[in-house]
Amino acid sequence: MRVIVATLRTPLCEELGIDCPILSAGFASGAGPDLVAAVSNAGGLGVLGATGLTPERIAGLITQTRRLTSRAFGINFIIDADTADDLAFLRAEVAAAASQRVAAVVLFWGDPAPYVEEAHRSGVKVLIQVGSVEEARSAAAAGVDALIAQGVEAGGHVRGTTSIWDLLPVMVEAVRPLPVIASGGVGDGAGVARALRLGAQGVSLGTRFVASDEAWFHPAYKQRIVESTGGDTVLNELYDVGWPGAPHRTLRNKTLAEWEAAGRPPPGHRPGEGTSIGRRHAPSGEMVDWPRYAVGTVPPDFEGDIDYAPLWAGESCAFVTDIRPAGEIVRDLVREAEAALAAP
Repeated sequence: MRVIVATLRTPLCEELGIDCPILSAGFASGAGPDLVAAVSNAGGLGVLGATGLTPERIAGLITQTRRLTSRAFGINFIIDADTADDLAFLRAEVAAAASQRVAAVVLFWGDPAPYVEEAHRSGVKVLIQVGSVEEARSAAAAGVDALIAQGVEAGGHVRGTTSIWDLLPVMVEAVRPLPVIASGGVGDGAGVARALRLGAQGVSLGTRFVASDEAWFHPAYKQRIVESTGGDTVLNELYDVGWPGAPHRTLRNKTLAEWEAAGRPPPGHRPGEGTSIGRRHAPSGEMVDWPRYAVGTVPPDFEGDIDYAPLWAGESCAFVTDIRPAGEIVRDLVREAEAALAAP
């Protein structure tokens, strides 16, 4: 079902070719074609998670998605590059997506400058998620088409250090007339309306869409989101194997409890370090051991105790009370936001 809502349409909607300014976050393998198509078919912008995939895998994901929707959708890449080889691989990823003419590439955690020209050459918009006004200004100077302001309330890896409600209006003024999208702490229609009132032209939601039927996550993980509140999340750097020095917000679990009980020792001295918490599929498809304290998302076929895995979640889990089809989530957000904006 397509959504056309005049009161929620912003200039960003025109730029991206969508009906309502709601984006689903491209949270790695959990954001696959089923979720992306459901969000886009409901009028928003679904975003594929494609970090670390080869150009061939990226093209395949885009083809699968297009079998499910004729609507606009985006694709997400983490652009944290330490070496020249990293940068070359990332440029090949973005080029592969741009050549398929998706609506937008959504970048995070790095300098967007090396990727803007390639995307624009194919008519693809470039969005980047940032956590500060300084980072936003730098990205604007690099030629991006829109900024995603990430507040410290966000789940997963967190660039932001201040509340979205403090960061958002300042960033809107700093990069005007570029569109700014709010991320972190938004989980219901009232939050969408609040962000729009503060100058945002859209919202990007992760945690709310984790708890959707189509998200490719373990059902027990989705249920933990439903049962949790903002106070059950913690900002930490515990899951650093594979990505050190990157703060993230997760749900409290056995890994955190055992580490705290041991006195919060540094890497190299943490409980269970070097052991496996279970097995999961690698990007190549085979089942592999999942080291304790390693990054990753919990797939439906994970073999192990999910309470030792990083359960990425933002404070907006307080607004998540059920697991539902993603299209219904979009439509309810629109309806609730319309009502909130119409209220005196």
